Amino acid sequence: MPSELKTPVNRGTKFLLALGCTVVVVGGLKLAADLLVPIVLAFFLSVISLPILRWLRSKGVPRFPAVFLTVIVGLGILSPVVFIGLNMVTEFQNNFDTYNEGLTKKAAEFQEWVGKTLDYEMTIDTEKVISTIQSSVFNFIGGAAGFLKDFTFVVILMIFFLSEAGGFSRKLIAIRRANGPDFAAFTETAKDVQKYLGIKTLISFITGILAAAVTGWLGLEFALLWGMVAFIFNYIPAIGSIIASIPPTLLALVDKSPGTALAVLIGFLIINMILGNFVEPMLLGRRFGISTAVVVLSVVFWGWLWGITGMFLAVPLTMLLKVTLNDSDEFKWFAVFLGSHDPEQGNQSNEVDGTS
Repeated sequence: MPSELKTPVNRGTKFLLALGCTVVVVGGLKLAADLLVPIVLAFFLSVISLPILRWLRSKGVPRFPAVFLTVIVGLGILSPVVFIGLNMVTEFQNNFDTYNEGLTKKAAEFQEWVGKTLDYEMTIDTEKVISTIQSSVFNFIGGAAGFLKDFTFVVILMIFFLSEAGGFSRKLIAIRRANGPDFAAFTETAKDVQKYLGIKTLISFITGILAAAVTGWLGLEFALLWGMVAFIFNYIPAIGSIIASIPPTLLALVDKSPGTALAVLIGFLIINMILGNFVEPMLLGRRFGISTAVVVLSVVFWGWLWGITGMFLAVPLTMLLKVTLNDSDEFKWFAVFLGSHDPEQGNQSNEVDGTS
């Protein structure tokens, strides 16, 4: 076609087209959540399990026995935790009526105290509060049941992912030699994700132990359950630790006293302040090129998109998204927005992104 007949596409039109495609992709990801979430979960569980597989291979164990041993070790760790957690949640649910009465009584006492002390008539809808708490417990149990339903599929996918892990790097090199895209940035990001998930697991484990110790020392029931809740929700950046502190604080308020509830809350805050603000950043080094505000927004976005699993994997998914957008002409600016470094730093950006 002659050059004079070509219609130039301006930058704004290209951006709108790319934005429309993005909306379609996001909608597709949400609609296909039932299929994609187990696949993504299996992928990240495989990333966490890779060190075990590599250690077994270094000891001379053949590939397929090493893969099965890796999966068995993972199941051996995860299965008792899930079993104990579900049993304790069920026991807590059976005692819910007793806690309802205690919460109603405490709410009435608090309203009376506010009326006498502040001369203000305050009304607390205890039924609404109780129904909200109860629905949260049911949602947790339902989510755990849904996870167990897809667990077999996740395990099968893990076996395939781990079986292909050894030749994955060679495949990327072969793709580049065949004039395909260069996935070097994804390889580096995968290493960062592995480091992030490994350190996050260690910090979450320590958080769970300390939370169980604090609640047990203060005489709360189901101390082991609160430790497991702290372990699980610590994977959710920024807001997970806050969510984990709410149930034991309410239980202490209902079953013990306001002083005990305050002690539980302070204990959780100290644990998360020390581990989250000092130990975890020290082990992680840099923030993996994602700003703190973006971390919070990513939890909201991925939680809306893929539920609780999306919230758990918000940071790794955002790291991969950032690398993808960095290779796009239309959305490279958004990758810069996601980053934590100052664009004026120039050559220091690689170091801040954790890819040095």
